[in-house]
Amino acid sequence: MKYETITGCGEFGIEFSKIDGDGARVSRDFLRRLLKYIVEKSAKYYTETGEHVLTHRERQLHSVVCPSIAEITSSYLMEQPLNRKPAGEEEYRGNVDYWISYRNYSFLMELKHSYFAYRNAENPRKSIAKRFVRAIEQLREIRREECRYLTINKGLIKVALQAVVFYQGSKDKLSKNDLKGQDFKNLFTKLVTNTELKRRSNLLSLWVFDEGLIEIVEYKNGSEIFPAVAFVGNIHFEDLRNSQT
Repeated sequence: MKYETITGCGEFGIEFSKIDGDGARVSRDFLRRLLKYIVEKSAKYYTETGEHVLTHRERQLHSVVCPSIAEITSSYLMEQPLNRKPAGEEEYRGNVDYWISYRNYSFLMELKHSYFAYRNAENPRKSIAKRFVRAIEQLREIRREECRYLTINKGLIKVALQAVVFYQGSKDKLSKNDLKGQDFKNLFTKLVTNTELKRRSNLLSLWVFDEGLIEIVEYKNGSEIFPAVAFVGNIHFEDLRNSQT
């Protein structure tokens, strides 16, 4: 993965693999732009508030994702209503986090959020990959007729995207000195390799915070430090040309 330095943000890297379909180039362009805007807006939020919006939970993630989409296209909708039909189960009414139109393609995007205790990279929490796989399944369960209805141009691209927040907790007071010797790029590789993320993703991205953005949160019984955020994605081009189901 190649990295670049974004002024005031830190190091940012992104790579794609195994993306098939007519919308592959558009998908890469859209997600590269989207993630860079998310990084920049999260950094600005930190400079004004002293905390990272991405270290909050899944619902707060939209606070930087939504305005980042708006920088790229004005044609998008949050909480798009639709019907889902899991295999062997009853159809039910639900929502997908975003419907987006960009460069003559329609996108359906589902977001997830998780935390990664990076010192446990050899044995990461199974819930990290589980949430990502669930996002992929939620997109797969959308009725085919709904996909056709929501495709207003050349094709439909489904994107499962998960923010993975790096952190370390301690009963003692942490400082930036505790980060010395930590190779977050290598730790991210270990996370992906030691979970289902490697097999199920075709987008990997890592943002290593600038030193001035590293957040240390102190509690009564300890502290946590947040030095990086990864993004893992599954991009799938939905072929609607022949199937009638």
